[in-house]
Amino acid sequence: MWTTFASALVAGLLAAQATGSATDEEGGVSPRVAAFLEECETARRGAIIRLEYQLRGLRNEQQKSQAKGIGRQIAKVEEDLRALRASQELVVPSLRFPVEVGAIGRLPRLTCHVDQVLANGEMLATCSFSLKVRTVEKRQARIETVIRPVSFLVRGVPTTQAHAGADLELLDVFEVTGRQTYETDAGKPTTVLVIEPFDLASIAKLRPARTP
Repeated sequence: MWTTFASALVAGLLAAQATGSATDEEGGVSPRVAAFLEECETARRGAIIRLEYQLRGLRNEQQKSQAKGIGRQIAKVEEDLRALRASQELVVPSLRFPVEVGAIGRLPRLTCHVDQVLANGEMLATCSFSLKVRTVEKRQARIETVIRPVSFLVRGVPTTQAHAGADLELLDVFEVTGRQTYETDAGKPTTVLVIEPFDLASIAKLRPARTP
């Protein structure tokens, strides 16, 4: 826990560091933004592939069955595909584990667990990342899902409706802007990642040409 935010900060704390503008010194796309845009394009293509696969399955089912509702499902998938192919909006993926400074993305499952509200627009929160890991049991390999919690200092979002213990939905796109070190009640220094809302409009003109 934080005692009070002001008194908990240790001397010589590692302050949150901004990762810079969207462009580099020569006016080109900065490496962190270029990586983010590439991830968005990969997410868009992946979403199209998944929907095309789903659409083929629905059409095959429609030929074999007279089940009601398949036509509506097909129409919805076709609509989603048209939007993905034509939309100018970025398909923003979730932050990936392990989370690194400079990363940009949405929170996993678009939610976080509020640990403590520090001030208006600032809170401590935990996000749970689901990971697929390979395990071996009785000489048989299998894939299991494990959960990895990550603590964040969330800045720049309204906290008037937030309270400790709540699960809060946050649809924003976030950038990991640095790290913050604080001292727990037990006197142990602890460091958390700092995330702040990222302005997608700031990179709208930097997007590369899309492929269908």
